[in-house]
Amino acid sequence: MSRVGETHAPGEMFRAGAGHVEDWVETTFRSLAESAEEYARENPLSFAAWAFGIGFVLGWKLKPW
Repeated sequence: MSRVGETHAPGEMFRAGAGHVEDWVETTFRSLAESAEEYARENPLSFAAWAFGIGFVLGWKLKPW
């Protein structure tokens, strides 16, 4: 007799757990995006300065030449 949601093979266990990881990643990124948006609304100049600074450093370090 098997229970609902019971897995038998290692591949099935991996697939069953993968959905939980994807959900966790999605909710984490959504939460980070909402937090960044809230911070940007409350502190627009500070957010713009950080965004410019991060973009400048990344552009400087990742330049193709």
